[in-house]
Parts: sequence; C-alpha cells; structure tokens
Amino acid sequence: MLQNTEPNFRKLSNSQVALHPNPKGIIQFIGSFIFGSFPAWAYKYLHQYLFAQGYSLILYRFPLNPIQFNHWEVSFGLLKEQYFLKTEIIKTLREENQPDDVINTYSNPANYLWLGHSLGCKYIILLEISSNEPTRRMQILQECLDKKDADEAIKQIASIESVQQISKGVIGQLLPTTESVNQFFIKDQSSILLAPEISNTVRILRSGWRISNSLANPNQKQTECLIRSSKELFNLTGVISFNLDSIAEDDVAFMVEQIKHKHFQPYLYKELEGWHFQPLSIYIEHLGQSIVHFFDELKSR
Repeated sequence: MLQNTEPNFRKLSNSQVALHPNPKGIIQFIGSFIFGSFPAWAYKYLHQYLFAQGYSLILYRFPLNPIQFNHWEVSFGLLKEQYFLKTEIIKTLREENQPDDVINTYSNPANYLWLGHSLGCKYIILLEISSNEPTRRMQILQECLDKKDADEAIKQIASIESVQQISKGVIGQLLPTTESVNQFFIKDQSSILLAPEISNTVRILRSGWRISNSLANPNQKQTECLIRSSKELFNLTGVISFNLDSIAEDDVAFMVEQIKHKHFQPYLYKELEGWHFQPLSIYIEHLGQSIVHFFDELKSR
C-alpha cells in the first residue's frame, strides 16, 4: 500500500526539492513536455510513492516554451542547475545542522539518480552522451552533428566544466574533509527512462502514419548516431515502457536494443500495462515498485 508520506517541496536554486531525512538516494526527475513544467502537481502520486520509499526528490522544471527545439541548450542548462543546486543543498543542510553522514550522502555524486519521462528522457540521454571521455566526446560530436552544432556543443560543454569547478570549490570549503571527486558529468549516475521519446516522431493510432518534428536539435538521426557511438556508456540505464503507448513505441525499441549489449547483464527493461502518460496516473504502485527495483539493481552494479 502507498504510504501517506507527503514530500515537502521547497524551492532551491530554480528547482523544487524534497529532502528525505535519511535518503537512500537522490532522484533527479524531469518530466514530459507540458506536464514536466508542473512536475510537483502533474506527477504528485509517483513522487509521493518514491519519497515514501526513502528517496529525496529534485524536480527540474521543463521549460514551458512550445517553440524550444534546441534540446542541447535545455540539457546543458539542466547540468548547470545540478551543480548550482548541489551547492545550495549542502549549504541548507549545514545551516540546519544536519548530521555529517546525511550531508556526505548529498555530496557524493554516485548517490544522485536520474528519472525521466517521455521527452524528459532525451535530456538525460544527452547528458549521458556528454559524459564521454573528453577526446572521445569531441570525436563523437563531430561524427554525428553538423560542424556548427558540434562546435556549439563543445563550447557549451566548456562553460559547464567551469561551473562544475566552481561548485566543487564551494563544496570543498563547506566540507573540507570530503574528498573531491572528479566526474565526467553524470557518468556513474544511474538513470531510468520511462517511455523515452527521443525521435520527436509520433505514430498515429499504431498505424504507419507519423507526425515528425524536423526542427529538433539534435534530430532523430543525430540522436541515434550519438547513442550508438557512445559504446562505453549507458551501462547504468534501465527502460520502462507501457503496452498501449503509441507515442514512444519506436524509441523504446531503439533504446532497448542499445542496452541489450552493454557490460552488465541482464539488461534492465520492463513493459507495464498502461499508456504513454501512465506516470501521471493515481494508480502508480506497480510503476513505483519497478522503479525502486531497477534503482536497487543499478546500485549493485
């Protein structure tokens, strides 16, 4: 049964945060287009379940902009927000005189997890791709993107690295006994993709007819190239789909095929009953159980 534990969200930096008193992990969530702009309300029951299971929650708000097709820009903005937010969380915990073991949980990058739904999954995937070793990352970007887009992505990544270093310096001052961890963006952070929608293509009623958004950057062909080329990554990724989902059906099949051959086996994939927007439902117990199980399995890896 779902516990009556309501997460108490507060605004830190530009995100909504519910800090569990004894977290088993910190789930960073980004939802679908439109609904991800109001995540605390739209995904209320899913977040309530996960908080009751012992997870802290960070809700990144999807930018409410119907003509925002530059998904690199949004994704890199999320990563900068992660670094700003981590600093704010540790400052807050220090001010509240929280125990050192709790503060150390929030300072360790490996305790941060990612959960995405629909188009929100694409942003997590782009962050994963950015976690390639720098030389390999540049090579992949140049292989899969137009020169202009590759140059812009490389420029944006350089600006993120400076934010990362500033965040590490501030945290080092707040926690002088904590060992500094060198991390390539979200590498070694587990992620679960709920009905991932990465191609911006919607199938009409499970037919051959599709509506496609050709303005997205990166587009479907580029995104698939980036994922295929990042052979060393996506080892800590699980995928959950829904049997009546005609929106993300093709993208789910693509992502499952990519994680089938990764280092850790068996690969983590599960199909549940429901449609594309099932994570917004009040009936989320089976979904919540699957998410917790996947995160437990990924943690052991």
